[in-house]
Amino acid sequence: MKTLLMVGAGSCQINAIKKIKEMGHKVIAADYNSWTEGKEIADVSVVADAFDEEAIYLCAKEHHVDGILTVGTDQPVFIVNRVSERLNLPHFLNTQTALWVTNKKEMKHRFNQFKIPTAPFAVVGHSFGSSALMHLKPPYVIKPIDSQGQRGIFKVDSIDEIRSRFEAVIRHSRTSEILVEQYYDNDEVTVSGWVTKGRLSIFTITDRVTFPSDAKIGVCIAHRFPSVHQKTYGDKIVALTEHICNRFDIDEGPIYFQYLIGDKGIWVNEIACRLGGAYEDVTIPYVTGVDVLSHNINQCYDASQTFKGYEYKSDKRPYSTQLFFCKPGKVVSMTPVSKLKEKPYILDAGYNFKMGDTIGQLENASQRAGYFIVTGENEMEVEENIMKAYALLYFQDEQGENLVIRYDEALSLNHSITL
Repeated sequence: MKTLLMVGAGSCQINAIKKIKEMGHKVIAADYNSWTEGKEIADVSVVADAFDEEAIYLCAKEHHVDGILTVGTDQPVFIVNRVSERLNLPHFLNTQTALWVTNKKEMKHRFNQFKIPTAPFAVVGHSFGSSALMHLKPPYVIKPIDSQGQRGIFKVDSIDEIRSRFEAVIRHSRTSEILVEQYYDNDEVTVSGWVTKGRLSIFTITDRVTFPSDAKIGVCIAHRFPSVHQKTYGDKIVALTEHICNRFDIDEGPIYFQYLIGDKGIWVNEIACRLGGAYEDVTIPYVTGVDVLSHNINQCYDASQTFKGYEYKSDKRPYSTQLFFCKPGKVVSMTPVSKLKEKPYILDAGYNFKMGDTIGQLENASQRAGYFIVTGENEMEVEENIMKAYALLYFQDEQGENLVIRYDEALSLNHSITL
């Protein structure tokens, strides 16, 4: 039995914590929250901020852990690799690569250094001069350098608006600068894969479907496999992914890259070296038969247990991961999650709220109400099954209104829907 430290214990880490226990290991869950569902099921829970290197280091030392990991979240990746390096534990990335893939300033500069296509950008401080943005055309996207979950991200039309939104962005950062990008009208595509001794295996290329409203830019409502862009851009996506792994010295471990496809072709939005946060630990095995979560767990304590590789195929069974949100209100009744899971077309499901909770205004991905993964024999059947699932799903408020925002509503979301 090994003792493993999970950095983060939120909804994205629950399946991994359960898996570690199923594999017969002891799991320590470290999170800044005093209680989470992940901590409830872990063997030991520790109050420690996933962004605090020294706190995670001391936790790992105190519990004599054999390995450290995180899944489904970007920013702790640096801490996991840095602390593992300090303790001579197995880790996927060297510290420099871990910084490149978690700090957007470092990431974007490296994209430019190697002519990897990405949105034109600038990194500015609070008192920036307008000349710092002369090479960018409006509209702009502003975001924190070191955050996640679409926190602090805004689409704006002017430099004055950047200034007025600066504090709203920087409050989600541990730095004094923000990233300003030239907006690129696009469809989003994600790539999940694994690198073994520098050799890339791609598992899935999916459409990352987001709210159409500029006010909720980048907030994901679904992942769809296979991608509608597979036929036109599939080979280019694979080649670009291999190129990035090479230039960022990504030699081992999981990858999760986000691309933007528009009238100028493929641009890289951002890259991460972890399992995706849209329950890819469930969907990747469904599509490929590869137990990617077990590989992630095994290699965090035993570097010799390398992944053997996988040949990507886009003609596998289709699915849609629905990441649903709700309108604000107090939840007084809800569909039992077991009622969703019993349906043969639902691969998995889960909620982030319980009865009695109050759901607040939708601002970013952290307000996600839950998820369910829909399957079907073909893409049309998947779409039909999505609607059947939403017909079953309710989060009811005190007035009897169903707070759930259905997929079709989210796709046409405008200001007439009060959030």
